[in-house]
Amino acid sequence: MENEDIKKIGIIGGGVMAKKLLEVFAKSQRIQVVFVADESSSAPAMTAAKKLGVKTLTKLETALKNLPTDYLLETAVTDELRDIIAQYNQGAELIGPQTAIMLQDVIDEQRGAKNQQVFEDLYGVRKEIDRSTRDVSKTLHGIEKISNELEVLAINAGIQASRAGEFGKGFAVVAGEVKSTARVARDLAGDIDRVISEISSMSNKIEQTLKKAQ
Repeated sequence: MENEDIKKIGIIGGGVMAKKLLEVFAKSQRIQVVFVADESSSAPAMTAAKKLGVKTLTKLETALKNLPTDYLLETAVTDELRDIIAQYNQGAELIGPQTAIMLQDVIDEQRGAKNQQVFEDLYGVRKEIDRSTRDVSKTLHGIEKISNELEVLAINAGIQASRAGEFGKGFAVVAGEVKSTARVARDLAGDIDRVISEISSMSNKIEQTLKKAQ
């Protein structure tokens, strides 16, 4: 992005509204907040600006004389501040308090819409997890059933092989391998069942988190 595409903004006032707007603008790649000016260095927006690395000044005239901007966002303006702006403004376009309030309302509305979309997306993900878990559980029960049937079959085959004496030795080996395979399948089914339980637990945590966030 070319530097001329970036708009520079100075925020006048350090209240809660200024803090909210500062936090939003700070995330934009097309806006650079050059300074926040307020007579109180501990005002909310001033404190937030320091954390974000934005310059803070308690004297507005100093900011206007030394830090040129494209826009001046007035969130709290007195007659005295208006006189200072009129005297030291270097051509920046003024955005008045009412416009700032409207801008904040629009931002809050957009944030609410985005949060709602996130909630809906997460609910959709949770439902898909639950559906997939049910499908896997059905398949798992089928595997367990087949595993049990194979083990019973292998036991019976082993018994018949032992009765066949010398002729049944080879078949007894095969029966033993089938029984071993059945046990491995059952153990794997147990592992899958544990994974399903963990996924279900995660799904429940998602639901609880969403309920708390609403």
